[in-house]
Amino acid sequence: ALSVLLTFLLAPGVRWLERRRFPRALATTVMVGFSCCVIAGLVWVSVAQFLSFAASLPEYKDNIQSKIALLRADPQGSLSKARRTIDEIGTEMAKQDAAAAATAPRGSRAPRLPAQPDRPVPVTIEEAPLTPFQIMRELIAPLLVPLTVAGAVILFTFIMLLRREDLRDRMIRLVGHGQLNVTTQVFEEAANRVSRYLRMQLIVNLSYGLPVGIALYLIGIPNAALWGVLATALRFIPYLGAWIAAALPIALAFAISEDWSLVVWTVAVFIVLELISNNIVEPWAYGASTGLSALAVIVAAIFWTWLWGAVGLLLAVPLTVCLVVVGRYIPQFAFLSIMLGDQPVLALQDRIYQRLLARDQEEAVDRAEEYVAENGLDALYENVLIPMLELAEHDRHNDALSEERTRFVLDSTRTLVDDLSERPAVDSAGSEAKSTQEAETLTGPITACIVPARDEADEIVGAMLRRCLARRKVSAELLTTDVLKSEVMDRVAELAPQVLYVSALPPAAVLHASYLCKRLRPRFPDLKIVVAVWHAEGDMEKGRARLVAAGASEVVVTLKDSIEKLPPAALVTAMQAVEIQPDTAASNRISSAPSAT
Repeated sequence: ALSVLLTFLLAPGVRWLERRRFPRALATTVMVGFSCCVIAGLVWVSVAQFLSFAASLPEYKDNIQSKIALLRADPQGSLSKARRTIDEIGTEMAKQDAAAAATAPRGSRAPRLPAQPDRPVPVTIEEAPLTPFQIMRELIAPLLVPLTVAGAVILFTFIMLLRREDLRDRMIRLVGHGQLNVTTQVFEEAANRVSRYLRMQLIVNLSYGLPVGIALYLIGIPNAALWGVLATALRFIPYLGAWIAAALPIALAFAISEDWSLVVWTVAVFIVLELISNNIVEPWAYGASTGLSALAVIVAAIFWTWLWGAVGLLLAVPLTVCLVVVGRYIPQFAFLSIMLGDQPVLALQDRIYQRLLARDQEEAVDRAEEYVAENGLDALYENVLIPMLELAEHDRHNDALSEERTRFVLDSTRTLVDDLSERPAVDSAGSEAKSTQEAETLTGPITACIVPARDEADEIVGAMLRRCLARRKVSAELLTTDVLKSEVMDRVAELAPQVLYVSALPPAAVLHASYLCKRLRPRFPDLKIVVAVWHAEGDMEKGRARLVAAGASEVVVTLKDSIEKLPPAALVTAMQAVEIQPDTAASNRISSAPSAT
């Protein structure tokens, strides 16, 4: 695993040398040798600094003893109180055990141990002198396993870099034969993500370790270079590495300072650099995410550490990135991408619908407001609220939604539409434009009339269409479901609109809309009737033909298409009104702007 990690890190350098006419073997040797020299140099600096620190440690013995004596001198101090409390608890427990043993029945007492002598017998252990061979073995044995592992890592890395195309082809033949496209995408994305992560993390760690060494040197911490190198290396360990690196300088500051000021300055150095690195350097350097959620990084660190120890903790993020990429492209492992990835797994309409089912109206409103701030109100209607109502209608028709929950979802959606529409929009100059509520109060003849095909969900979507028309200065009237079907004819005749919209939400949209068209067309033979089958999926040819046969003039499926079906005169007036007073919140003009869908 370490060899694969180093291969990802060194492969771009090998390719760069190959483009400069280096042979493959020479380029691989140069990169592996360079990395070994860098690691050996860091180890040499760390060992030299550590030996220097160990040699000077006896100088701080008196200071450490005085600090500890100072902490223990105050009998009313917190540490003294805690120590006395623990001693008292131990004494009381010993007395209780002795009393219980004395009052226990004779037959249940434990057998007495033979009396111990008053004085211990002195024992002296004398070891035989070690032979030169034994001394050499004692010195080499602890280093044998690490050196062997290091040699194996270097060897595997060299071979993988030298034969990386052959190894890639063998992996493709083994796991992806017949699915070359998917396998290629998996390998490319995993390699790019891991290589980018390692390079950026190296840059971030260097930008962290160098200031640590400089700052510790300036405030007077000995062996500052050692602590800077350790901070750079240990920060590869997620979450824990930085504070493990900080613990040693803080302990050293405690040992060498006569007061607490140096300890405070050392802690402040690490806190300030951590805040700068986490909030400024890392977001700028990483750019594109590795694709892991914060929880996934923690879980991965725990799992790989349990499996492989310290090496597992070092490899946790790269290995988990590979697993997430595999889950994105291979359906059998999709659960890995869902559980460990950082991409949303639920569409916004699903999230808002789920929150309304859980009666959490506050979070639903928050999510909707965030979407409006980024995409505009028309996009919220088109891409979120209409699909959400369609989900509710499907559940209701399948008897999967109770009447109580249906009522809560519809009432909450209606309230959400009203509240968001009443908020003032901000024009391009930064001033507040008139609210939609004011825009809906329009004078003059009614241009459009909106009739729900059957139930309240159709009416709510009709309210969205009315607000979209009002934002474009088009006078529109919405007939609610409280108006009886027999009264709809009289109301339409009274309003005399230029166009009549029938708002119909699936799944039973075509049936109810065609029934209403059959009643409207004989009474108003010249009226333009636009049937909006909101977000209808699948083949709409049969449904369209059925609606046209029932009397519909046009059949649309989106809000944008509905607005474009206005009569030419009303459309020109609406476009002029929009040009006079732009609305950046909607960010959607009737002219040639691309649809939000």
